[in-house]
Amino acid sequence: MTTREGFRRTTTLLDPKGVSAKNPHGSAVQTLGTLIKVVIAAILVSLTLTVLMILHVGRIQDETAAEASLRQFDGLLLMTSRHLANHVRDYAYWDEAIERVLVARDTEWWDDNPGQYALSTFDLSLTLAVDGSDRIYFISTPDGTRSAPSDLTFGPSAKALLNTERRTPAFLPLQSATTGLIELNGTLYLAAASRFLHEEDLVSPAEAPGAVMLFALAFDDTVLPELGDIMGVVGLVRDATPESGKVRMPLSLMDGTPAGILTWTPSAPGGSMIASVLPIALLAFSSVAGLTLLFAFRARSLARRLSADENERRELAQRYESILETAGDGIFGIDRDGRILFVNAAAATMLGLPRTEIQGQDANRLLLCRPAAGPVDQADEAPLLRALRSGRAEVSDTDCFRRADASRFPVEYAVTPMLLGETPTGAVVVFRDITKRRQTEEEILYRANFDSVTGLPNRNLLFERLNQELKRARREATRIGILFIDLDDFKQVNDSLGHDAGDLLLRQVAERLQRSVRETDTVARFAGDELVVVIAQIVDRAFLETISEKLLQVLREPFSIGDENVRIGGSIGIAIFPDHGDDAQALLNRADLAMYQAKAAGRGTYRFAVVA
Repeated sequence: MTTREGFRRTTTLLDPKGVSAKNPHGSAVQTLGTLIKVVIAAILVSLTLTVLMILHVGRIQDETAAEASLRQFDGLLLMTSRHLANHVRDYAYWDEAIERVLVARDTEWWDDNPGQYALSTFDLSLTLAVDGSDRIYFISTPDGTRSAPSDLTFGPSAKALLNTERRTPAFLPLQSATTGLIELNGTLYLAAASRFLHEEDLVSPAEAPGAVMLFALAFDDTVLPELGDIMGVVGLVRDATPESGKVRMPLSLMDGTPAGILTWTPSAPGGSMIASVLPIALLAFSSVAGLTLLFAFRARSLARRLSADENERRELAQRYESILETAGDGIFGIDRDGRILFVNAAAATMLGLPRTEIQGQDANRLLLCRPAAGPVDQADEAPLLRALRSGRAEVSDTDCFRRADASRFPVEYAVTPMLLGETPTGAVVVFRDITKRRQTEEEILYRANFDSVTGLPNRNLLFERLNQELKRARREATRIGILFIDLDDFKQVNDSLGHDAGDLLLRQVAERLQRSVRETDTVARFAGDELVVVIAQIVDRAFLETISEKLLQVLREPFSIGDENVRIGGSIGIAIFPDHGDDAQALLNRADLAMYQAKAAGRGTYRFAVVA
């Protein structure tokens, strides 16, 4: 049942005039006898529908939780693949690696860098380097490092991964690492492969064209439980024949061969909801049904003994008054002109006014925050008066009410007209304070658009704002600068002082960058230690050079991390609209490429993207 349907049903129960007005006279005994039968049928139908609806909602919640769990694991695999790709790319795009691995074949250097050091630092299962014919230079596992092992064979999936990487164009550094699932000696790995390329010009080494470095993480009985802990699920395993009732994620190797199915048991919020809500709903329904039937039988008994129905109306009035006073929602009644006739305790408390000051007031003027020139002028827009004119129920969750101190609070309210025949004689209004719901919605919106560590706009909001600036720049024929910043030596601080220190450092970096640019400019966290600054309405390149120098200077200054003073730096790649691209993705790609050129130039500097 939706919230609006619940409001309509609540206000229908609070319509004494609607009941009494339809049968003010006549044979009370016959009427009530028929009414009892109708009520019993309505109770049975409503009970059945309520149970079915609760079961249906529970099933939908369980299905939604399973789908969310599947999306979460897919995102976890994607994030792990990107980390593997970034790590292997950093080592493969290194001239020293080419010299020590491909030329000198230095085992000690290999172990100190992409070998045993990378295994322990990045929690990897295997690293290796091969030449263009898939002959192994080195392979490292937790058991040690070997050269040209005879017991390792590359199957179709591993060859597909290596060959795919070799075919990737060498002038696209953001796409140079290839990831996928492979199988080596019967073990399933999530692997990332990157060719050895010179740092300066991204050209394969002449000594070993086609040489590739590979980092891999095994999908074994050790790693899968850890992934399950990260996701907050149980029973994450790889099955050939998964059980029913579990989430399934088919796996495929790089060559398209099936690699089994990952399964896990998802959370079941729907089942928990049914177990907790259904007994309460049945109890409440039984109570309401019992009270309703009791009222009907007693009314018939009174009708047989009394010639008038005065006592019956008095008892009904008392019952409805009790409901009004004990209800948690605010309830008040209005006449056909919109003036308040009665108000319950909950409504008076929420509005901060005594009942005597509320009764007799124009509800539209007293409560609604929207300006009102008068009842006639606002009849088409005010749900209160519109319901009185049309005789149809109205529901709104977009308005707010005023308190006695003039403060405002958002409300959801329903207006149910009271009819005499077909003519509205007044209405009952039920409302509730939805401040907490609005705050929750705003918090969800904030988390979707801002980085939780730095408070900066995240990638989603960055693209939204950049696209807005691009539209304005096209309309006004202005230029935009995009500064792609990568923090130098951030990984060393993160590894030596811990992730908490790294988060604190990122927050201080964000504060410095925001203080160093205009309020109209956007500073966003792109990923990891990468940040993007969007400078709108620039005059020329010199303006961006000045800003880049300023940002590099504030990044060079020491940062206070606890008792430590640490120094980092930054490398900046600059792209300009429309010189280097016409859309957000193209501009960010060109700026990212320019940033790598700045790093290759010695770090701590900036480079402009090359005009295509």
